Amino acid sequence: MEKVAIVAGGPPDEIPSFQQYPSITTWIGVDSGAKILSHSLNEFDYAVGDFDSVTSEEFAVIQDLCHDVRIHPSEKDDTDLEIAINLAISLNPDQVLIFGAMGGRRDHEWVNLMLLQSFIPHQIDAWLCDKQNEITLKKPGTYSINRDHTFPYISFLAMTETVENLTLHGFKYPLDCQSIKSGSSLTVSNEWNEKIGTYFFTRGILIVIKSRDE
Repeated sequence: MEKVAIVAGGPPDEIPSFQQYPSITTWIGVDSGAKILSHSLNEFDYAVGDFDSVTSEEFAVIQDLCHDVRIHPSEKDDTDLEIAINLAISLNPDQVLIFGAMGGRRDHEWVNLMLLQSFIPHQIDAWLCDKQNEITLKKPGTYSINRDHTFPYISFLAMTETVENLTLHGFKYPLDCQSIKSGSSLTVSNEWNEKIGTYFFTRGILIVIKSRDE
């Protein structure tokens, strides 16, 4: 299974230990996220961005440890994270985990959540990850999700105005063909009661959030 990790330059204290994710096959550092990777790994695969947030000394270390450094102009239509996402999609992975994209400025955090939609047409399982949460977006279909003892709570929220016929099995609070509206708290803070939970819906875009208390 091909797993790509993207590390953006969000608050370092919000980024979990990379040792919790031993199955990553490809690492991409985004601007100052490449600096974070240079402090955590002996080598990594890609670094992208304009690198205006790192010093010349830090950039020299990035160049030394990274196999492929791609410098982009500071004035461009796409954000550095969008460039990294497009690179990740081109690698055709099964899963993408994005670190350093939550916390800090809320406008950046919200845009980064919206960027998860880029993976949907490619059927790539993509998550935003920090110490307390893992977040994904899903299009209509049937999905299974293993119980995660690191993140014991799971919420299902409507990103679109309505998510139709949401059905939950294997969770403490099951649901059967219930339509939920954006802003509803009906499906917040659920929990697994089986090793594998399944969920299904027929219309809309669903936000799935695994979380834990601090």
